[in-house]
Amino acid sequence: MPLLNITSSSSSKKKRPEGLARNAKSTSSTLSLRSISRMGQSMSSMLPRQKESGEEKEEILNSIHITQKQWDHAQQNLLLDAVEVRRALDLFLDSKISDAENILEPKRYSSLYHSLGHAFILFLKSLMTFQQTDIEAAIEALKETVQLADGFRKKDSGWVGSISSWVKGMTVQDIKNMSRLHRHAELIYAESYLLKALLCIIHDESFVSFLREGLHIRSSYNTYKTLQKFLVYAKEEAAAGKDVTDLCLDDHFTSGVSLGVGLFHIMISLLPTSVMKVVEFIGFTNDRAYGLEILENVGGWEEYQQDLPPPQEPDEGLRRQFCDMALLLYHVILSKLIPLSDVNEELAERILAYNLKLYPSGVFFLYFSGKQLGACGNLVMAKSQFEKAIRTQKDWKQLQHMCYWELGLISLLQHDWQSSHEFYTTLYQESNWSKAVYLYLQAVSQYMVASTKEEKERKELVKKACDMMQKVTDSKQKIAGKSLPLEKFVARKSRKFIAQTNLMFPDLEALVAFNAIDFMNKELILENLKRINAELDRLMSNTTKPQEALNYYDDLCLCHYLRAVLLRLLILQVDENENKSKWKDIHKQSIQCVMDNAEKIQLDHYIYYFTRYEEARMAIMQENYETAKDIVKSIVKASEKGQFNVGAGPHAKNKYSLESALLFKCHNCLTEIDMLMSNHPSFISK
Repeated sequence: MPLLNITSSSSSKKKRPEGLARNAKSTSSTLSLRSISRMGQSMSSMLPRQKESGEEKEEILNSIHITQKQWDHAQQNLLLDAVEVRRALDLFLDSKISDAENILEPKRYSSLYHSLGHAFILFLKSLMTFQQTDIEAAIEALKETVQLADGFRKKDSGWVGSISSWVKGMTVQDIKNMSRLHRHAELIYAESYLLKALLCIIHDESFVSFLREGLHIRSSYNTYKTLQKFLVYAKEEAAAGKDVTDLCLDDHFTSGVSLGVGLFHIMISLLPTSVMKVVEFIGFTNDRAYGLEILENVGGWEEYQQDLPPPQEPDEGLRRQFCDMALLLYHVILSKLIPLSDVNEELAERILAYNLKLYPSGVFFLYFSGKQLGACGNLVMAKSQFEKAIRTQKDWKQLQHMCYWELGLISLLQHDWQSSHEFYTTLYQESNWSKAVYLYLQAVSQYMVASTKEEKERKELVKKACDMMQKVTDSKQKIAGKSLPLEKFVARKSRKFIAQTNLMFPDLEALVAFNAIDFMNKELILENLKRINAELDRLMSNTTKPQEALNYYDDLCLCHYLRAVLLRLLILQVDENENKSKWKDIHKQSIQCVMDNAEKIQLDHYIYYFTRYEEARMAIMQENYETAKDIVKSIVKASEKGQFNVGAGPHAKNKYSLESALLFKCHNCLTEIDMLMSNHPSFISK
């Protein structure tokens, strides 16, 4: 990568933090933080590693006291340690996990970055296994990293300095006066404290723990914010032509600060308005576009709009790949779960191509590639990438489980219910993430297999599915003291199945609940529309009085809701088609049918609210933004006021299934509508 980046850019309507505007208008050359950090690297990275005296095995630090000898050694070898940990993370990202652990283990008690790298791998493992022993091991490793980093942080001289620092907090001048090691220690302290806090919230479900760790997260955020201000100061100094080499910046530091700040900005911006007001009140800020920008800057993506960057060097920023993965998470994963602004699929493709060259066996990037292919409706290629990821990953079964989950959803999409049953059986036996969900989907797959068999075999398979459904409710778990919305949803559906020994299109309903319905290609959409239309004909011709048929209106409304969703997806996938107008009319009729019969729904009250959201999505597609905005606001308002008086049955006034997931979509849908309106000619002229 070139050391100096000279760019000219156009103006941007949205204001950015001073010094870091995404497209700030300038008549002079501008320097990227990536360039500045490389200019600021000292010759210490070129020096031979200082050997330690005494035994080769490191001593465990039982306190935060750091001797002068330890300090000198850490200062001398900081960047060399970072390069070594960078090599370990490269191995980790290429699915060579044991090799990575062998590099990190020997020095994890004395080297800041070896300690962080070791703890981070345990952190990821604990999230995937969800085993209490793994979570406890990760928390302990992160505590050791926090302790070690605290020992290397710059201490205030005297009680006056301590009180002053506590009152006013850390300033840019404080950071400027620090050595390189002090700054890295501050960064790692904030980073490891943040990871530990997240795990502790999962591990200890008490309110006191939630409050305590929330304060730790806020403390980490404030540290990141001050470190970012220091980087802005360095950029402004460099832009003014001043020498910034004495600031001793490096890619490892700038990539770490950018990763933390970028993720904070993006994640806070995704929160519902009511929650965002609270977090902003206690000091958090958010700017989604700014967060995306600084993550892109770490990889130098703004410099390579057409081509891929050249292969990275061994001293590439330690957290560069995790910045790339955060961008992929936003553009590839989150963008398919909720409506998002600033989605750049072309950038995601370039990031994937670049990293798959570096890590051809990397399970994470193969997973992202499979998700991207699936989002394009290319289920065959997506399946191939997930299967390749499973073959290449042998150290952690949990990484294979991510891919088994996706293969299960693809099998449901393709009506390969026997395969989906096998995938969810494997997950139920081996994974601890959500036994209730795995068991429910296993039962649904069994039930769908039964629908293809003769009567005798069908009854046997339905009985097996019913036996599985009986166990779903007892398989639920809690995280941070709360039941998971998806687990509550599948528990309700399983109880409904037990009561009536059947469910209406449980495969399609599950695909909606797990946000996989959008991956359905045109051929599968048409096939499923035939299924739905046939069932609607049966329901409408039923000689039994609706009030006498068990949950008749639940089934009727679900069919119409599913038909509306599939029709909109079909319209999106075809360019010019003479049937488009007819499909839009049928979509409107299905929406209206749900509205007309919602008051008679006995159990599945969520259908009404999700149908209203579907109505808003169609309005957006037809550029009826004001209508869409009113509909989405009405959904949010119902939850804010607790007005759930839609439907029949004893639970009509209660919160509906998957409410939090829908509100999450609604919040980001409103942001999307505002962006679309701001760019639409008819609204710009007003």
